[in-house]
Amino acid sequence: MYYSSSNHKAHKAHKSVRGFTLLEVLITIVVSAVALLGLAKMQALAVSSTSNAGSRSLIALQVASLVSSMHVNTAYWAPSTAVVNASTFSAAGTTVTDPTGVLNAASSGCATQCTPAALAAYDVQTWVAGMNQQFPTYTANVNCTGNAAQPVSCQIYVTWVENQVAMNQTTAATAPGGSATATQSFSVFVQP
Repeated sequence: MYYSSSNHKAHKAHKSVRGFTLLEVLITIVVSAVALLGLAKMQALAVSSTSNAGSRSLIALQVASLVSSMHVNTAYWAPSTAVVNASTFSAAGTTVTDPTGVLNAASSGCATQCTPAALAAYDVQTWVAGMNQQFPTYTANVNCTGNAAQPVSCQIYVTWVENQVAMNQTTAATAPGGSATATQSFSVFVQP
């Protein structure tokens, strides 16, 4: 058989050009799938982190609203002549626990004229209702100390439970009770 040089070159070029093998295609698919799963996990973590950051911001705003109420009602929270009225109270859900019985007394608001104690009860109960609506797992403790000789100072401490997304097997295994939640806290020092 006689081959011309041009036929020989074409035949040789045809042999050197090859397509992808099935193995190469399968490896490419596996690598792409792993990369896409990693990307999906990163997206879930980003969404979870954004949600948690939003919750923390709302907690800070809610606590700031309680602080503002305390600043407005200094006749109750920072009296000039007596010991602090409400030295301690706690809240969980819609329940206010106050040893003096002032802040957990029934309060429908001040339609006409209001005493400082009634206004404080209304403010605290409104704040507790708002916290419970947005963060049903929250608890709050407010401890105030002081007297007429020194400024009143209050520590507001709020805890709540938020969902977490584990980054890997190790962080998932170290979650308390194997759950995907964590207890967070926020505290503020205020002088009304």
